[in-house]
Amino acid sequence: MVDAPLLHGLPGAAVEVLLAPGALVQSLPDLFSACVEALRTRDGVPIDRASCSVPTLHPETRSVQLVWTHLGVAAFPRTYAAVSSPLFTRSPMRPLYEGHITVIRERIEPGPAGRAYEILDELADDGFTDYLATITQAENPWERAPLTWATRHPGGFTQDQVAGLLGLVPFLTLLLAVNAQRTSARSLLATYLGADAASRVLDGHIRRGDVVDIEAAVCFCDLRNFTRLSQELNQTELLELLDDAFEAVVTAVEAEQGEVLKFIGDAVLAVFRVDPTQGPGDAVVRAYRAGQDTLHRARRTSDLRVAAGKSTLELGLSVHLGRVAYGNIGGPRRLDFTVIGAAVNLASRLEGMCRTLSHPMIMSDAAACHLRDAPLVYTGLHDLKGIPEPVGIWGAPLSVVPGV
Repeated sequence: MVDAPLLHGLPGAAVEVLLAPGALVQSLPDLFSACVEALRTRDGVPIDRASCSVPTLHPETRSVQLVWTHLGVAAFPRTYAAVSSPLFTRSPMRPLYEGHITVIRERIEPGPAGRAYEILDELADDGFTDYLATITQAENPWERAPLTWATRHPGGFTQDQVAGLLGLVPFLTLLLAVNAQRTSARSLLATYLGADAASRVLDGHIRRGDVVDIEAAVCFCDLRNFTRLSQELNQTELLELLDDAFEAVVTAVEAEQGEVLKFIGDAVLAVFRVDPTQGPGDAVVRAYRAGQDTLHRARRTSDLRVAAGKSTLELGLSVHLGRVAYGNIGGPRRLDFTVIGAAVNLASRLEGMCRTLSHPMIMSDAAACHLRDAPLVYTGLHDLKGIPEPVGIWGAPLSVVPGV
Protein backbone atom coordinates (compact mmCIF):
# COMPACT_ATOMS: atom_id res chain seq x y z
CA MET A 1 0.00 0.00 0.00
CA VAL A 2 1.14 3.55 -0.73
CA ASP A 3 1.99 5.39 2.48
CA ALA A 4 1.42 9.14 2.24
CA PRO A 5 -0.02 11.78 4.58
CA LEU A 6 -2.98 12.19 2.24
CA LEU A 7 -4.03 8.60 2.95
CA HIS A 8 -3.76 8.71 6.74
CA GLY A 9 -7.11 8.08 8.39
CA LEU A 10 -8.65 6.53 5.29
CA PRO A 11 -9.87 2.92 5.15
CA GLY A 12 -6.62 1.23 4.18
CA ALA A 13 -8.01 -1.91 2.56
CA ALA A 14 -10.41 0.06 0.39
CA VAL A 15 -7.62 2.39 -0.73
CA GLU A 16 -5.52 -0.64 -1.67
CA VAL A 17 -8.34 -1.86 -3.91
CA LEU A 18 -8.68 1.53 -5.61
CA LEU A 19 -4.93 1.96 -6.13
CA ALA A 20 -4.34 -1.60 -7.34
CA PRO A 21 -2.83 -1.87 -10.87
CA GLY A 22 -5.95 -3.43 -12.34
CA ALA A 23 -8.46 -0.99 -10.86
CA LEU A 24 -8.64 1.17 -13.99
CA VAL A 25 -9.72 -1.71 -16.21
CA GLN A 26 -12.18 -3.41 -13.87
CA SER A 27 -15.85 -3.29 -14.73
CA LEU A 28 -17.91 -0.76 -12.76
CA PRO A 29 -19.81 -3.43 -10.77
CA ASP A 30 -16.63 -5.37 -9.97
CA LEU A 31 -14.73 -2.26 -8.86
CA PHE A 32 -17.55 -1.02 -6.66
CA SER A 33 -18.14 -4.46 -5.16
CA ALA A 34 -14.44 -4.96 -4.41
CA CYS A 35 -14.27 -1.60 -2.64
CA VAL A 36 -17.35 -2.28 -0.50
CA GLU A 37 -16.16 -5.77 0.41
CA ALA A 38 -12.79 -4.39 1.47
CA LEU A 39 -14.50 -1.77 3.62
CA ARG A 40 -16.65 -4.42 5.29
CA THR A 41 -14.29 -7.33 5.80
CA ARG A 42 -10.91 -5.66 6.27
CA ASP A 43 -11.60 -2.08 7.33
CA GLY A 44 -14.42 -3.04 9.69
CA VAL A 45 -17.02 -0.58 8.36
CA PRO A 46 -20.45 -2.26 8.86
CA ILE A 47 -21.91 -1.48 5.44
CA ASP A 48 -25.12 -3.34 4.58
CA ARG A 49 -26.09 -1.28 1.53
CA ALA A 50 -24.12 1.00 -0.77
CA SER A 51 -24.88 2.74 -4.04
CA CYS A 52 -23.27 4.95 -6.64
CA SER A 53 -24.67 6.68 -9.71
CA VAL A 54 -22.36 7.13 -12.68
CA PRO A 55 -23.19 9.23 -15.77
CA THR A 56 -23.25 7.73 -19.25
CA LEU A 57 -23.19 8.97 -22.83
CA HIS A 58 -26.13 7.08 -24.23
CA PRO A 59 -29.15 8.23 -26.26
CA GLU A 60 -31.61 6.71 -23.77
CA THR A 61 -29.77 6.27 -20.48
CA ARG A 62 -28.66 9.28 -18.44
CA SER A 63 -26.88 7.35 -15.71
CA VAL A 64 -26.52 3.91 -14.18
CA GLN A 65 -27.09 3.34 -10.49
CA LEU A 66 -25.18 0.48 -8.89
CA VAL A 67 -26.62 -0.86 -5.64
CA TRP A 68 -24.57 -3.22 -3.47
CA THR A 69 -26.15 -5.56 -0.90
CA HIS A 70 -25.08 -8.91 0.53
CA LEU A 71 -26.66 -10.46 -2.59
CA GLY A 72 -24.20 -8.66 -4.89
CA VAL A 73 -24.34 -5.62 -7.16
CA ALA A 74 -27.45 -4.72 -9.16
CA ALA A 75 -27.41 -2.14 -11.96
CA PHE A 76 -30.37 0.16 -12.63
CA PRO A 77 -30.29 2.32 -15.79
CA ARG A 78 -31.84 5.76 -15.27
CA THR A 79 -33.40 7.53 -18.24
CA TYR A 80 -33.29 11.26 -18.91
CA ALA A 81 -36.92 11.49 -17.85
CA ALA A 82 -36.05 10.03 -14.45
CA VAL A 83 -34.80 13.39 -13.14
CA SER A 84 -38.37 14.71 -13.24
CA SER A 85 -39.96 11.62 -11.71
CA PRO A 86 -41.28 11.57 -8.12
CA LEU A 87 -38.71 8.88 -7.30
CA PHE A 88 -35.94 11.40 -7.99
CA THR A 89 -37.56 14.60 -6.72
CA ARG A 90 -38.30 12.99 -3.34
CA SER A 91 -34.87 11.42 -2.98
CA PRO A 92 -31.61 12.68 -1.43
CA MET A 93 -30.14 12.71 -4.94
CA ARG A 94 -31.98 15.88 -5.89
CA PRO A 95 -30.35 18.27 -3.36
CA LEU A 96 -26.98 16.59 -3.96
CA TYR A 97 -27.19 17.02 -7.75
CA GLU A 98 -28.50 20.56 -7.45
CA GLY A 99 -25.54 21.52 -5.29
CA HIS A 100 -27.49 22.69 -2.27
CA ILE A 101 -25.52 20.33 -0.02
CA THR A 102 -22.68 17.87 -0.46
CA VAL A 103 -23.27 15.53 2.51
CA ILE A 104 -26.47 14.06 3.95
CA ARG A 105 -26.25 12.13 7.24
CA GLU A 106 -29.45 10.69 8.68
CA ARG A 107 -29.77 8.55 11.78
CA ILE A 108 -32.69 6.18 11.25
CA GLU A 109 -34.86 5.55 14.28
CA PRO A 110 -37.69 2.96 14.33
CA GLY A 111 -41.14 4.38 13.86
CA PRO A 112 -43.79 5.35 11.32
CA ALA A 113 -43.15 6.85 7.89
CA GLY A 114 -42.72 10.57 7.28
CA ARG A 115 -38.95 10.99 7.23
CA ALA A 116 -37.19 13.60 5.11
CA TYR A 117 -36.74 11.20 2.18
CA GLU A 118 -38.75 8.18 1.08
CA ILE A 119 -35.64 6.01 0.94
CA LEU A 120 -35.23 6.49 4.69
CA ASP A 121 -38.71 5.09 5.34
CA GLU A 122 -37.83 2.06 3.22
CA LEU A 123 -34.55 1.58 5.04
CA ALA A 124 -36.26 1.94 8.43
CA ASP A 125 -38.71 -0.83 7.52
CA ASP A 126 -35.70 -3.01 6.65
CA GLY A 127 -33.95 -2.44 9.97
CA PHE A 128 -31.33 0.13 8.93
CA THR A 129 -29.98 2.53 11.53
CA ASP A 130 -27.79 5.02 9.65
CA TYR A 131 -27.55 6.58 6.18
CA LEU A 132 -24.79 8.63 4.57
CA ALA A 133 -24.92 10.23 1.11
CA THR A 134 -22.38 12.50 -0.55
CA ILE A 135 -21.26 13.98 -3.85
CA THR A 136 -18.08 15.74 -4.95
CA GLN A 137 -18.17 19.39 -6.02
CA ALA A 138 -16.11 18.78 -9.16
CA GLU A 139 -17.08 20.77 -12.25
CA ASN A 140 -16.52 17.72 -14.44
CA PRO A 141 -19.91 15.93 -14.53
CA TRP A 142 -18.15 12.57 -14.70
CA GLU A 143 -16.77 13.17 -11.21
CA ARG A 144 -20.15 14.14 -9.75
CA ALA A 145 -21.17 10.58 -8.91
CA PRO A 146 -23.33 10.42 -5.75
CA LEU A 147 -22.36 7.74 -3.24
CA THR A 148 -24.51 6.38 -0.43
CA TRP A 149 -23.76 4.07 2.47
CA ALA A 150 -26.19 2.51 4.95
CA THR A 151 -25.91 0.13 7.90
CA ARG A 152 -28.07 -1.95 10.20
CA HIS A 153 -25.43 -1.88 12.93
CA PRO A 154 -26.83 -0.77 16.31
CA GLY A 155 -25.83 2.86 16.79
CA GLY A 156 -24.98 3.28 13.11
CA PHE A 157 -21.58 4.39 11.80
CA THR A 158 -19.00 5.85 14.16
CA GLN A 159 -17.68 9.33 13.50
CA ASP A 160 -14.32 7.87 12.45
CA GLN A 161 -16.07 5.57 9.99
CA VAL A 162 -18.05 8.47 8.52
CA ALA A 163 -14.84 10.50 8.20
CA GLY A 164 -13.14 7.57 6.49
CA LEU A 165 -15.98 7.07 4.03
CA LEU A 166 -16.08 10.77 3.16
CA GLY A 167 -12.30 10.83 2.75
CA LEU A 168 -12.52 7.89 0.38
CA VAL A 169 -14.96 9.67 -1.95
CA PRO A 170 -12.42 11.53 -4.15
CA PHE A 171 -10.51 8.30 -4.86
CA LEU A 172 -13.58 6.19 -5.54
CA THR A 173 -15.29 8.90 -7.60
CA LEU A 174 -12.21 9.37 -9.80
CA LEU A 175 -11.92 5.64 -10.48
CA LEU A 176 -15.62 5.40 -11.23
CA ALA A 177 -15.39 8.40 -13.58
CA VAL A 178 -12.49 6.91 -15.58
CA ASN A 179 -14.27 3.57 -15.75
CA ALA A 180 -17.60 5.17 -16.74
CA GLN A 181 -15.94 7.18 -19.52
CA ARG A 182 -14.38 4.04 -20.95
CA THR A 183 -17.72 2.22 -20.78
CA SER A 184 -19.47 5.19 -22.39
CA ALA A 185 -16.91 5.27 -25.20
CA ARG A 186 -17.76 1.67 -26.03
CA SER A 187 -21.49 2.45 -25.79
CA LEU A 188 -21.15 5.49 -28.06
CA LEU A 189 -19.18 3.57 -30.66
CA ALA A 190 -21.78 0.79 -30.62
CA THR A 191 -24.57 3.38 -30.99
CA TYR A 192 -22.97 5.09 -33.99
CA LEU A 193 -21.09 2.22 -35.63
CA GLY A 194 -22.87 -0.95 -34.53
CA ALA A 195 -21.74 -3.49 -31.94
CA ASP A 196 -19.32 -5.52 -34.07
CA ALA A 197 -17.76 -2.49 -35.74
CA ALA A 198 -17.35 -0.84 -32.33
CA SER A 199 -15.54 -3.88 -30.97
CA ARG A 200 -13.22 -3.92 -33.97
CA VAL A 201 -12.38 -0.23 -33.56
CA LEU A 202 -11.70 -0.66 -29.84
CA ASP A 203 -9.53 -3.68 -30.63
CA GLY A 204 -7.32 -1.44 -32.78
CA HIS A 205 -8.74 -1.84 -36.30
CA ILE A 206 -8.54 1.90 -36.94
CA ARG A 207 -6.27 2.30 -39.97
CA ARG A 208 -7.55 3.23 -43.41
CA GLY A 209 -7.73 0.14 -45.57
CA ASP A 210 -7.98 -2.15 -42.54
CA VAL A 211 -10.70 -4.40 -44.01
CA VAL A 212 -11.64 -8.07 -44.04
CA ASP A 213 -13.43 -10.08 -46.70
CA ILE A 214 -16.63 -11.62 -45.36
CA GLU A 215 -19.73 -13.36 -46.70
CA ALA A 216 -23.00 -11.80 -45.59
CA ALA A 217 -26.65 -11.36 -46.35
CA VAL A 218 -26.87 -7.68 -47.27
CA CYS A 219 -30.12 -5.85 -46.66
CA PHE A 220 -31.26 -2.46 -47.96
CA CYS A 221 -34.44 -0.82 -46.74
CA ASP A 222 -35.85 2.58 -47.58
CA LEU A 223 -38.91 4.72 -47.06
CA ARG A 224 -41.42 4.81 -49.88
CA ASN A 225 -42.51 8.22 -51.27
CA PHE A 226 -39.80 10.05 -49.38
CA THR A 227 -39.32 12.76 -51.99
CA ARG A 228 -43.01 13.66 -51.92
CA LEU A 229 -43.20 13.43 -48.13
CA SER A 230 -40.15 15.66 -47.70
CA GLN A 231 -42.03 18.39 -49.58
CA GLU A 232 -45.36 17.90 -47.78
CA LEU A 233 -44.15 17.52 -44.18
CA ASN A 234 -42.42 20.07 -42.01
CA GLN A 235 -39.01 19.24 -40.56
CA THR A 236 -40.32 17.95 -37.25
CA GLU A 237 -42.89 15.70 -38.90
CA LEU A 238 -40.33 14.37 -41.37
CA LEU A 239 -37.82 13.55 -38.66
CA GLU A 240 -40.52 11.79 -36.65
CA LEU A 241 -41.44 9.72 -39.70
CA LEU A 242 -37.81 8.73 -40.27
CA ASP A 243 -37.37 7.82 -36.60
CA ASP A 244 -40.46 5.61 -36.76
CA ALA A 245 -39.15 3.91 -39.89
CA PHE A 246 -35.64 3.42 -38.57
CA GLU A 247 -36.92 2.10 -35.25
CA ALA A 248 -38.82 -0.64 -37.06
CA VAL A 249 -35.74 -1.65 -39.05
CA VAL A 250 -33.17 -1.47 -36.26
CA THR A 251 -35.30 -3.37 -33.75
CA ALA A 252 -35.99 -6.18 -36.21
CA VAL A 253 -32.39 -6.43 -37.48
CA GLU A 254 -30.85 -6.53 -34.01
CA ALA A 255 -33.38 -9.15 -32.87
CA GLU A 256 -31.92 -11.45 -35.55
CA GLN A 257 -28.28 -10.70 -34.66
CA GLY A 258 -27.84 -8.50 -37.70
CA GLU A 259 -26.01 -5.20 -37.69
CA VAL A 260 -27.18 -1.85 -38.96
CA LEU A 261 -24.17 -0.16 -40.54
CA LYS A 262 -25.59 2.94 -42.19
CA PHE A 263 -28.47 5.37 -42.33
CA ILE A 264 -28.26 6.84 -45.84
CA GLY A 265 -30.86 9.56 -46.13
CA ASP A 266 -34.11 7.62 -45.86
CA ALA A 267 -32.39 4.23 -46.38
CA VAL A 268 -30.82 1.69 -44.05
CA LEU A 269 -27.93 -0.68 -44.82
CA ALA A 270 -27.70 -3.80 -42.64
CA VAL A 271 -25.68 -7.01 -42.81
CA PHE A 272 -26.11 -10.50 -41.42
CA ARG A 273 -22.67 -12.07 -41.33
CA VAL A 274 -22.33 -15.71 -42.30
CA ASP A 275 -21.22 -17.88 -39.40
CA PRO A 276 -18.86 -20.51 -40.88
CA THR A 277 -20.25 -23.09 -38.46
CA GLN A 278 -23.82 -22.43 -39.64
CA GLY A 279 -23.35 -21.69 -43.32
CA PRO A 280 -24.91 -19.01 -45.54
CA GLY A 281 -28.44 -20.36 -45.17
CA ASP A 282 -28.56 -19.28 -41.54
CA ALA A 283 -27.63 -15.68 -42.41
CA VAL A 284 -30.25 -15.53 -45.16
CA VAL A 285 -32.96 -16.94 -42.89
CA ARG A 286 -32.13 -14.34 -40.25
CA ALA A 287 -32.22 -11.58 -42.85
CA TYR A 288 -35.57 -12.87 -44.17
CA ARG A 289 -37.09 -13.00 -40.68
CA ALA A 290 -35.76 -9.54 -39.90
CA GLY A 291 -37.25 -8.22 -43.15
CA GLN A 292 -40.65 -9.72 -42.40
CA ASP A 293 -40.53 -8.39 -38.84
CA THR A 294 -39.57 -4.95 -40.15
CA LEU A 295 -42.55 -4.82 -42.48
CA HIS A 296 -44.95 -5.96 -39.77
CA ARG A 297 -43.60 -3.36 -37.36
CA ALA A 298 -43.87 -0.69 -40.04
CA ARG A 299 -47.48 -1.66 -40.77
CA ARG A 300 -48.47 -1.46 -37.08
CA THR A 301 -46.71 1.88 -36.72
CA SER A 302 -48.37 3.16 -39.89
CA ASP A 303 -51.81 2.23 -38.55
CA LEU A 304 -51.11 4.16 -35.35
CA ARG A 305 -49.85 7.13 -37.33
CA VAL A 306 -52.93 7.23 -39.56
CA ALA A 307 -55.20 6.98 -36.52
CA ALA A 308 -53.38 10.03 -35.13
CA GLY A 309 -53.87 11.96 -38.37
CA LYS A 310 -50.28 11.55 -39.56
CA SER A 311 -48.78 10.31 -42.84
CA THR A 312 -48.53 6.61 -43.62
CA LEU A 313 -45.30 4.64 -43.23
CA GLU A 314 -44.37 2.29 -46.07
CA LEU A 315 -41.04 0.54 -46.56
CA GLY A 316 -39.31 -1.38 -49.34
CA LEU A 317 -36.66 -3.98 -48.51
CA SER A 318 -34.18 -6.22 -50.36
CA VAL A 319 -31.87 -9.10 -49.42
CA HIS A 320 -28.85 -10.40 -51.35
CA LEU A 321 -26.12 -12.85 -50.37
CA GLY A 322 -22.52 -12.25 -51.39
CA ARG A 323 -18.99 -11.35 -50.39
CA VAL A 324 -18.17 -7.84 -49.19
CA ALA A 325 -15.19 -5.89 -47.91
CA TYR A 326 -15.88 -4.97 -44.28
CA GLY A 327 -13.79 -2.31 -42.56
CA ASN A 328 -12.32 1.19 -42.73
CA ILE A 329 -12.45 3.43 -45.77
CA GLY A 330 -12.16 7.21 -46.12
CA GLY A 331 -9.66 10.01 -45.78
CA PRO A 332 -6.59 10.18 -43.54
CA ARG A 333 -8.46 11.88 -40.68
CA ARG A 334 -12.08 10.91 -41.42
CA LEU A 335 -12.89 7.23 -41.71
CA ASP A 336 -16.07 5.23 -42.09
CA PHE A 337 -16.62 1.64 -40.98
CA THR A 338 -18.81 0.01 -43.61
CA VAL A 339 -19.16 -2.67 -46.26
CA ILE A 340 -18.39 -2.19 -49.94
CA GLY A 341 -18.35 -4.37 -53.02
CA ALA A 342 -20.45 -5.66 -55.89
CA ALA A 343 -22.83 -7.46 -53.52
CA VAL A 344 -23.65 -4.18 -51.75
CA ASN A 345 -24.33 -2.44 -55.05
CA LEU A 346 -26.57 -5.27 -56.21
CA ALA A 347 -28.55 -5.23 -52.95
CA SER A 348 -29.10 -1.49 -53.38
CA ARG A 349 -30.30 -1.92 -56.98
CA LEU A 350 -32.59 -4.75 -55.89
CA GLU A 351 -34.32 -2.57 -53.34
CA GLY A 352 -35.17 -0.09 -56.08
CA MET A 353 -37.25 -2.82 -57.78
CA CYS A 354 -39.73 -3.18 -54.90
CA ARG A 355 -42.11 -0.63 -56.37
CA THR A 356 -41.68 -1.89 -59.95
CA LEU A 357 -42.50 -5.47 -58.94
CA SER A 358 -45.15 -4.50 -56.36
CA HIS A 359 -43.46 -6.45 -53.58
CA PRO A 360 -42.50 -4.81 -50.28
CA MET A 361 -39.63 -7.30 -49.92
CA ILE A 362 -37.58 -8.89 -52.68
CA MET A 363 -34.62 -11.27 -52.76
CA SER A 364 -31.96 -12.23 -55.27
CA ASP A 365 -31.53 -15.75 -56.61
CA ALA A 366 -28.39 -16.07 -54.46
CA ALA A 367 -30.40 -15.44 -51.29
CA ALA A 368 -33.71 -17.04 -52.24
CA CYS A 369 -32.16 -20.43 -52.93
CA HIS A 370 -31.58 -20.78 -49.17
CA LEU A 371 -35.28 -20.27 -48.35
CA ARG A 372 -36.93 -23.45 -49.59
CA ASP A 373 -39.87 -23.21 -47.17
CA ALA A 374 -40.62 -19.52 -47.60
CA PRO A 375 -43.61 -18.47 -49.78
CA LEU A 376 -41.53 -16.69 -52.41
CA VAL A 377 -42.79 -15.62 -55.84
CA TYR A 378 -40.40 -15.79 -58.79
CA THR A 379 -40.64 -12.65 -60.94
CA GLY A 380 -38.10 -13.62 -63.60
CA LEU A 381 -34.75 -12.22 -64.75
CA HIS A 382 -34.33 -8.45 -64.61
CA ASP A 383 -31.73 -5.99 -65.85
CA LEU A 384 -30.45 -3.76 -63.04
CA LYS A 385 -28.55 -0.54 -63.60
CA GLY A 386 -24.80 -1.10 -63.25
CA ILE A 387 -25.15 -4.89 -62.97
CA PRO A 388 -23.58 -6.69 -65.98
CA GLU A 389 -25.87 -9.74 -66.02
CA PRO A 390 -29.66 -10.07 -65.53
CA VAL A 391 -30.61 -11.02 -61.97
CA GLY A 392 -33.27 -13.48 -60.91
CA ILE A 393 -35.58 -11.76 -58.44
CA TRP A 394 -38.05 -13.26 -55.98
CA GLY A 395 -40.87 -11.46 -54.23
CA ALA A 396 -41.37 -12.20 -50.54
CA PRO A 397 -45.02 -11.51 -49.65
CA LEU A 398 -45.76 -10.29 -46.15
CA SER A 399 -46.22 -13.32 -43.92
CA VAL A 400 -49.36 -13.87 -41.85
CA VAL A 401 -47.34 -14.16 -38.65
CA PRO A 402 -44.51 -11.63 -38.05
CA GLY A 403 -41.06 -13.12 -38.51
CA VAL A 404 -42.31 -16.32 -40.16
